[in-house]
Amino acid sequence: MPAFDYQALDIAGKKKKGSLTADSEKQVRRQLKDQGLFVEKVSLVTSAEKLAASKAIVEKRTQKLSRFQLAMVLRQIGVLINSGLPLDAALKMTVEQAETDKERRMGEAWRAEISEGRSFSSAMNRSPYKIPESIVASVGVGEETGHLHDILIRLADELETGAENQQVFARGLIYPSILIAGSISVVSFMMVWVVPRITQVFISSRTELPLITQIIVAISNFVLNYGAALLSTLLVLVVVFKLAMRKPEIKRAWHGRLLKIPGLGKWMMMANLADWSRSLGTLLQSGVPALSALTISSTVVTNLELRARFEAVTESMRRGSSLHNALRESDAGTGFLVHMVGSGEASSELSAMLMRVADFYRTRLANSVDTFLKLMNPILIVLIGMMILTIVLAVMLPIMQMNDIVG
Repeated sequence: MPAFDYQALDIAGKKKKGSLTADSEKQVRRQLKDQGLFVEKVSLVTSAEKLAASKAIVEKRTQKLSRFQLAMVLRQIGVLINSGLPLDAALKMTVEQAETDKERRMGEAWRAEISEGRSFSSAMNRSPYKIPESIVASVGVGEETGHLHDILIRLADELETGAENQQVFARGLIYPSILIAGSISVVSFMMVWVVPRITQVFISSRTELPLITQIIVAISNFVLNYGAALLSTLLVLVVVFKLAMRKPEIKRAWHGRLLKIPGLGKWMMMANLADWSRSLGTLLQSGVPALSALTISSTVVTNLELRARFEAVTESMRRGSSLHNALRESDAGTGFLVHMVGSGEASSELSAMLMRVADFYRTRLANSVDTFLKLMNPILIVLIGMMILTIVLAVMLPIMQMNDIVG
């Protein structure tokens, strides 16, 4: 049964938007009229290809859900299926209880595809919302084996864990970045607005200024004269950088340099290894063939340099190499990963070992970020305090000097 988006007005004139599943547009209008709504517009929610042609702008805004949102939807569907509901009824209930418009539209798009006779994995692949390949492949295996609900719940767990990994990595950068940006704003305001007005009094008095005051005044004059040019140059460099990052070879080279930065490179390595290990372990547990699982797992690696290494691992496996040898030859992972994979292959528990590797890197990343924040925050506060103290001294010393002359 197809899905329709609608816009309507209630008795008070308030605009309402939503989706309904019906046999035809006429039936949708009748249902809305029975609810006391005045219909403005009804449009069919079709497959991804047709929707892209008619609602390209909307799709660009709503093409992707967050990991937490997708995990919540998959978990709800899995629980409903496990309770005995058929897939279509589970999707209908999920749509009715959706908390956001994105979740509702995604559920309706899936229902529309399934009502046309397609599988759930095919519906995911054709929907206007981008679903990771690892999710689609695992759902397909779950449909074939009859364990769809177990796989959906497992995928939800892994999505939530992966989202927590990203948050841990981002948290280590957000707070210092905000602190630095705030301090730069405060210091810039003082140099551009406060210092020139106060020091002008001292300069007009023709008294010799202390060295620290002369330095601050020189910096203030430089910012006033060339600040706009420097800001414009910075904006141009940002635009050029973003345009350069559209070229895969340049972006891969940049990602390779990021991996060599002390601290940051280590974090990026651990975050990507955790995502790759968890994705591969989940796919293997779901019954996805090894080569297909390796190919799909490479797509979750966000660093292009690391992704190329894991793609080389897949090629080595295709030629008959073992996974731990391929990892060692391509330098795709650390010694710990290689050792654990080798143990997993020897004991036929590769998927379980990969999940342990993912948990290990996740814990290590969280501990590293926590240690960094504990060390960096007081250092930044001290540095910012020293900068502000320097500016205050540059202003106060001439005042004290004038008081001595007057006295």
